[in-house]
Amino acid sequence: MENIIRVKNGESIVAAQQKARELKNATVIVEKGVYSESLEFDERDNGTTYIGEGAVLTGGLEVSYSETKDIPDEIKARLTPEAAAKVRCIDLTAYGFTKDDWGEVYPIGAYHTARKYDDVKLGVNMEVFSDGKRMKIARYPNEGYLKLDNVKDQGDPGEFPPQNYWENWEERRNHDGGSYIIDRDTNKYISKWKEPETAWMFGYFYWDWADASTPVKKIDNINRAVYPEFVARFGARAGADYYFFNVLEELDAPGEYYLDRKNGLLYVYTYNVGDKIEISLSEKPLVNASNVENMTFEGFEFKCARNSGVIISGNKNTVKNCLVKNVATHGIVIDGYENTVDNCEVTRTGCGGIYLSGGDRMTLTPANNKATNNLIHDYSEVYQTYQPGINIEGVGQICAHNEIYNTPHEAIQYIGNNHLIEYNYLHEVVLYSADAGAIYTGRDFAGYGTVIRYNILKNVGGEELHPEGIYWDDAQPGQTAYGNILINVGHWAFEVGGGRDCVVRDNIIVNSGGEPLHYDDRAYDGFFNDGWYRSHIMVENEGEYKNLVTIPYKEGVWAEKFPALAKVEIAFAKKDSPDFVVYPANGIVENNIIIRDKGNNFDIYDTVYKYSHIGVNPEFKTCEEAGFDLETLKFKVQPENFPEIPVEKIGRNK
Repeated sequence: MENIIRVKNGESIVAAQQKARELKNATVIVEKGVYSESLEFDERDNGTTYIGEGAVLTGGLEVSYSETKDIPDEIKARLTPEAAAKVRCIDLTAYGFTKDDWGEVYPIGAYHTARKYDDVKLGVNMEVFSDGKRMKIARYPNEGYLKLDNVKDQGDPGEFPPQNYWENWEERRNHDGGSYIIDRDTNKYISKWKEPETAWMFGYFYWDWADASTPVKKIDNINRAVYPEFVARFGARAGADYYFFNVLEELDAPGEYYLDRKNGLLYVYTYNVGDKIEISLSEKPLVNASNVENMTFEGFEFKCARNSGVIISGNKNTVKNCLVKNVATHGIVIDGYENTVDNCEVTRTGCGGIYLSGGDRMTLTPANNKATNNLIHDYSEVYQTYQPGINIEGVGQICAHNEIYNTPHEAIQYIGNNHLIEYNYLHEVVLYSADAGAIYTGRDFAGYGTVIRYNILKNVGGEELHPEGIYWDDAQPGQTAYGNILINVGHWAFEVGGGRDCVVRDNIIVNSGGEPLHYDDRAYDGFFNDGWYRSHIMVENEGEYKNLVTIPYKEGVWAEKFPALAKVEIAFAKKDSPDFVVYPANGIVENNIIIRDKGNNFDIYDTVYKYSHIGVNPEFKTCEEAGFDLETLKFKVQPENFPEIPVEKIGRNK
């Protein structure tokens, strides 16, 4: 057929793109092979379909093990004998690359403060892979974390102690980084480093939901003191988790590398002898499509980019049956209307998985973007917090039938209105945080309308850290959750953080580590009792009131779709009315089946009992007593007045 264009291995996809633009609704079939191209699309590509038949798009340089060289004797002398025998060298300049290509060591972590310092470059780090897996910049310890012994000087944080916000911190620059005290064994160990000035620190310097990194300005071994270049945003504390990285002497384990950035010499300790090495140097996404419509990308593998794998803006586009792996930021990012990401696998990303946004909030026009039937796992490998498997923003996104697992933090994060999160299977998530949720949103007084139903959340949390299952943070109102099954959640299965008009009903909660449900009054307490949330709500029309100030929530389509919100008052003159926004009013918690042998009392504040409805929630000590089968997730006899959960539909469609 005239509108089909085939691309053979060794040919250019870009050349085929030019031909496709001359045809209407062309299909470009890319045959099996590896294509080192970053593709850009615009309106001229509307209606085009790209199909990969085993095609791999890479932004990386592939180097065979046989191309690597022995390391110099002076480098061997700085390594352990075992590492000296196995570390190999790659001269990046021999492949035509320069310092501009590999760049500096750039900060990582969701809460690093590098932006606050003059002459600090921000960017995305060059990455190295062997055996198809991300390698780590040489670090100590090789796994896990050290513990700060103490903090000598907080420096100039923006918040310290918690909820004590330092005036004008955002306006100031070049903050004092302070100084930390390390333990005696660590201090003795790192005193051997020849170039301690190359070292960086990564850690959770105060909160376990706030990861950050900083160059080390100075190490004082006499006093066991480390001076970070960048201040910790929330201050630092004794016992905080951290590790050092970017130290040549610590190149001592398979899966580590170190780059001599002055000379472009890359030293690699591959996972296995003979591994092919891949180096992501391209800073472009592998697909970057702007303002396109009716495009389809199907059957491709996208890998090795110092960016996201696929970025699309526009309407009615589809990404399906694709694999995205080993990219530095997100897997697939789409903004617009009626776009679909279906049956894709996203893994080994430095940050998150699939990001969807779109819709018009002022008119509540839904985007109807869909993430369906995707497998997202082993992600957020570099940035460790707030990099969800699926992130949805705007109005009316659909997240259904996905499986998400093995991540240090969130599975699904959302913000906005009228999203639908259903039939997802989330397991082994939030493995390294406590104050976090597998499904999370928060702090949006206008964020009504999302429904979370028929999801399985299983094994949420790690051995030491105990997070939440479904978490509506910081007075988030207007949420509904029903028909979900939550098993082995580390702490509270549900955390309702003081929001009004929230509904939790007809869920099954099995073996939660903390109380099955926590419902507090933080906004009310902050406003009336000088509680910890006060700084966000004590200035009229500012802080958390801003969204409601800018949205016509009392009229038109807003009043029609959210009549409960239309009654809400934000004027301080109305503060004595339960309609004042900070009251945890009109919530419903009822008919949730609780199975827990530790006692089943909810953790619900008196103010919530006063202004919301807490109904009957049947309690059982064991699954046997409840007649609930943990294998089938079905009741032997369906309880009266408890709607049956369509378990067979949950998860990816086989």
